[in-house]
Amino acid sequence: MSDGDKVGSNLGQLIKQLDAIEFKTDRDLYNYAKILRAIGFELYMRVGMDADMISAILSQYKGKWYTFGLQSKIRGKLVGGHLKAGAAAAKVLGLSGVKMYASFVKHFIKPEQEAEAEARKGKGKSKPGFSIGDKPSDGAGKPGEGGRAA
Repeated sequence: MSDGDKVGSNLGQLIKQLDAIEFKTDRDLYNYAKILRAIGFELYMRVGMDADMISAILSQYKGKWYTFGLQSKIRGKLVGGHLKAGAAAAKVLGLSGVKMYASFVKHFIKPEQEAEAEARKGKGKSKPGFSIGDKPSDGAGKPGEGGRAA
């Protein structure tokens, strides 16, 4: 069981890393999502394999009654099915971290990048208002002229 201990210690380290994160920058959100995905993957793999192992062990059980041995395979799968559901929940946990960061990028980072690109595009253009040598824009001119040239 040295492999199990190694996975357990890795899982413990991942949980400590997750606990140590303070949300101050977007990089913290990325690290949180990455660690949560790793925790979900570890739990999914470990619990899923344990479910298969328990199902296999219980399906070989021979009871004291003559009919119990025939039904032990079905009962073993029923018992292991509960762990399979837990493994699926761990998979959802890991996936939720990835979805959280993707949503953060969509709703916060992309709009900011698009706004910055728009601001850069507008820097080369002449600004409305005062201009020399060009026709005045709609907002230029004396009040009431509506931007018409004199």
